Amino acid sequence: MKKPMNPFFKKEDVRMKMSRSSGPGGQNVNRRSTKVQVRLPISKILVTEVQRARILSRLAHRINHKGELEAESEEERTQEANREKALATLNRLIVSAVRIPKKRIPTKISRTAESRFQEKKKKDAEKKRLRKFLPKEWLE
Repeated sequence: MKKPMNPFFKKEDVRMKMSRSSGPGGQNVNRRSTKVQVRLPISKILVTEVQRARILSRLAHRINHKGELEAESEEERTQEANREKALATLNRLIVSAVRIPKKRIPTKISRTAESRFQEKKKKDAEKKRLRKFLPKEWLE
């Protein structure tokens, strides 16, 4: 299987830290450092300044005080699989932050639906109006 390229950063710009993972896994958890944390300096991301500003605003909660974008993975049993997953997460975060969402075009209500709505509104108003007070002849 061919590994996908990361168009937004070079692999050598990413700092990786391996540590022991938590959760199930038996003896493997205690002996292997399978958890992978990746950090990428914002200045090393290959994007325009406008896109960089979008990344800074949309991913502010994932950027540390050194100006590095962080991601981690500890779901897999091997360090290699977690490394690839963490890099994929980093790439996915950048792609989603850079993407500009399409502007929503509000839909218009059809004439028949609008007339049905108005008729129901009139019926309900009449019903409530009749509840409001009773004519004197009804009380006798």
